[in-house]
Amino acid sequence: MPTTSQQPLKLNFKDDTLTTVSRDALRGLAKKLGFNETQTVLYALARLRDEVFVEQDSEKLMPLTKTQHKAIAKAEPKGRGKVIGSLL
Repeated sequence: MPTTSQQPLKLNFKDDTLTTVSRDALRGLAKKLGFNETQTVLYALARLRDEVFVEQDSEKLMPLTKTQHKAIAKAEPKGRGKVIGSLL
C-alpha cells in the first residue's frame, strides 16, 4: 500500500479561469519551464505554498531582538574552568 506521498492525485482540467487551469496551459508551462507536467504541477504548488505560508516562514527566520539576545546571554552557562592545554 503506497504511503500518502506516493498516492497518485487525479487532476480534472477545465478551461483557464482565475481558479482553474486547462491541460493546454499546463503543457505550455511545462514546455516553457523545461519540466514534465508532473514537475510543473509540483513546482507550482511549491510556489503557492511559499506565497501562502510566507508569514509563518518569515517569523521562523526573523532576526533575534536585543531582548532575546540578552536572555540567551543570561541563560548561557558561565565558564568555570581554565584551559590547561590545547590540541593546536
